[in-house]
Amino acid sequence: MIDAPPADSFNETRRLVLTVRDVMHFAAKAETSFGIYGYKSQGALHALRLFFLFTTLVSSPGLAEDPNNAAATPAVTVSMDHSTFIPSEITVAPGTTVTWVNVETMPHIVVDLNKAFRSKTLVKDGTFSFTFTTPGDFDYLCSIHPNMKGKVIVKSGAG
Repeated sequence: MIDAPPADSFNETRRLVLTVRDVMHFAAKAETSFGIYGYKSQGALHALRLFFLFTTLVSSPGLAEDPNNAAATPAVTVSMDHSTFIPSEITVAPGTTVTWVNVETMPHIVVDLNKAFRSKTLVKDGTFSFTFTTPGDFDYLCSIHPNMKGKVIVKSGAG
């Protein structure tokens, strides 16, 4: 329970009751000395979620510190924003995993023109990953927005 300073000139006391189940699931209720319950500020809940997520991430050991991940495969991220793949062309080494992330509200489907891979419909914050194992050029597009085009070039020694 967190006590807040008085809310107004009548010296009304407000308390925030926070129930935490895990990092991303908790509820908050504001309570005044007059017994008014049920207020949920979505902005406050969002800020608290970010705080707990950040605290958890900071207190966790990084992947680079884990000797079990020393031989982890390389990874590259391609964003989808403003109906564009960013970056639109990448060059990677065989064994690299590319993850596409949709950062806008418009849905997208990532499709290789030679049918090597195809994502499901990616809504906002949706991701799709594919590991490129063989050298070559992989031209892809969004099947919903065919003007959105990208390319992955896979060649030894890249990365």
